[in-house]
Amino acid sequence: MARPPRIRTYRYRIYPTKRQTGALESQLRFACDLYNAALEQRRYGWMAGQRIGYVRQCRDLTEVRRAGEGPPQMSCSAMRDPLHRLERAFQAFFRRVKAGETPGYPRYRSRRRYDSLTWDSAWAIVARRLALAGIGHIKVNWHRAWPELAAVRTVTVRRVAGRWYVSFALALPAIRRPPLTVMAPVGVDLGVKTFAALSTGELIPGPRAYRRAARRLRVAQRRVSRRLRGSRRRQKAGLLLARLHERIRNLRRNHAHQLSRRLVTQFDFIAVEDLQIRGLTRGRLAKDIHDQGWAEFLRLLGYKAEDAGIPVVRVTASGSSQACSGCGTAVPKPLTERTHRCPTCGLVVDRDVNAARNIVRLGMSPQASTWPTGACVA
Repeated sequence: MARPPRIRTYRYRIYPTKRQTGALESQLRFACDLYNAALEQRRYGWMAGQRIGYVRQCRDLTEVRRAGEGPPQMSCSAMRDPLHRLERAFQAFFRRVKAGETPGYPRYRSRRRYDSLTWDSAWAIVARRLALAGIGHIKVNWHRAWPELAAVRTVTVRRVAGRWYVSFALALPAIRRPPLTVMAPVGVDLGVKTFAALSTGELIPGPRAYRRAARRLRVAQRRVSRRLRGSRRRQKAGLLLARLHERIRNLRRNHAHQLSRRLVTQFDFIAVEDLQIRGLTRGRLAKDIHDQGWAEFLRLLGYKAEDAGIPVVRVTASGSSQACSGCGTAVPKPLTERTHRCPTCGLVVDRDVNAARNIVRLGMSPQASTWPTGACVA
């Protein structure tokens, strides 16, 4: 049975001209209106006892295009995108209803927050520029090349804090992995004081992007609150605030990319703790946990390790910092005590490093007698 292709997204900065920016914003506004109209059609259709789905609305879209509505030369592919998004939103809604979760009925979208549009056709790359129907040839900063044998599935243009980006969803062929021989394993213990502790003894500091930008954020937020609602000055102040938040996201993402690539390059077996991040973010350390960006790091580590053929094992390592990694003796200690001192074997090591060593031991030998739980491959 053939392996399904891997989907990877490559993002690039684009520089539309003033005319192209106006055309992009016009298409985004129309897509937002189309999304809201389609949602309203489904709501009133359900109340009238009619079942309206994606196919029916695509047929209605044909009539809209025949009537000449919408921005000039806007492609059918771009017009179908909001209908496809609405279909996915309803599929997720019914899935949550079936699972007994909080459903979250699809809501109307604001033009201010509708910031992306996707094409599955009607696009091209001409003379190293991105050509889109109704917009023109946009300058692209090609800061890295695509992998060989990559096929483009979709093209998404996104507006982020006044800047524009394009994301190419690439389908890459599956990798044939050689037989696994573990030579350099590592355990990773994620923390708040330091981003991660490795079983090798290394402590990796985190980006702490939000904490470092806290003062500038407070100033920018006060500036926005003091501006008159609906004014141009408030809009400009809001843009400066959005760019500060974008810089924080970029710093976290850059740190996660570099660390995950380094781990995949240096080690051939990675064990991490199976953290319940959503539950942890409800406690008093929520702001620091969000600031570290654990979930994004684990996501990047997972797909990079998959591409390299390296297993990433998530283990349920509750109490990993309480047991001695040298002899297995239970050494209870409060959270404020950051050094592990074993009275049995005399091991003195950082608390998080001790936990990382226990994690890698559990990940490599799930039948270890000192650990009642097993390991699951991510």
